[in-house]
Amino acid sequence: MREDCLNEANGMKNVPLFNVEPSLIIPDVMHMGIRIMNRLIDGLLVDTEDHDNRAKVLNPKASSSTLKKIIHEINNCGVKFDVWHDERKRMTFTSLTGGEMKRLLRLLPDKVPGRVPAQTESKTVHLWKLFEEKLDHFEHNVDGLNIQNKASQFFETFLELGKDCKGFGPERVTPYMHILVHHAASKHETFKCLGWFSSQGIEKKNDVLKHLHHSKTNKWNAAQDALKLAKRLEVAEYVRISRAYRKLDAKYRSEGLIQEIRAKRRRCADEDSETEEPFSVENMDGAELRTELRVLGVNTTTKSVVQLREKL
Repeated sequence: MREDCLNEANGMKNVPLFNVEPSLIIPDVMHMGIRIMNRLIDGLLVDTEDHDNRAKVLNPKASSSTLKKIIHEINNCGVKFDVWHDERKRMTFTSLTGGEMKRLLRLLPDKVPGRVPAQTESKTVHLWKLFEEKLDHFEHNVDGLNIQNKASQFFETFLELGKDCKGFGPERVTPYMHILVHHAASKHETFKCLGWFSSQGIEKKNDVLKHLHHSKTNKWNAAQDALKLAKRLEVAEYVRISRAYRKLDAKYRSEGLIQEIRAKRRRCADEDSETEEPFSVENMDGAELRTELRVLGVNTTTKSVVQLREKL
């Protein structure tokens, strides 16, 4: 690694702070892909926002927003995505999971044409498709084929886009891009397949815990809730299974049950008839008498109980 710094090879210019040789490190494809994907989305958003700002300068009454169109297309891909500005006025967007990253790489390039500035449209689509091809190769190819040329092509396209828009270029390169271009291809050739060393299982568990934290917890103690939910997931297969209902008498529902319901109804009717008090005018007060007269269609204003009983 120090020799690469002296010769400025493999993207190395300065002496590293820690003496950890790259031969001892295997990059995680999923983690590396998400970080580079965030940079590609950020570059796309910066490019579209800059295009909208220039359009507003030329025409202050312009209402169409390229940025909103891009957000709409990302949501149409089945990914919940939104953009906002933080307290420092910097543009921030929704974090993506591994599955959402793969979905966008597969679906969004076909939706980009007509949604981004014309001068960068073809290069942007080509950049995304190159990145998807490289990640798919690292995850599934088990022959250890070297695709260093395509990695370099991806990097060169990223730099060329910087000439036309702010979201790309040399100043936007990240360490993950350096690993993708200068180390991932050789690592894949050495170990036959980088996908074998992926920490996708851990990422998947983090995604599940994040979903459960936001949907099924009170959000008071995130660490405690995560540990409890993780333990529940481990013992989920030992949950007691409900016993299947076994019908002993096939005719009970069609014959015996109906007879029991009918007998119960008769008993209830007999009990009600025995406890019912006989109707007596003598036991009724003035309000009850007037109510009975009103039912019979007799309207009266008298308050005399004797007269009311006579009319009834």
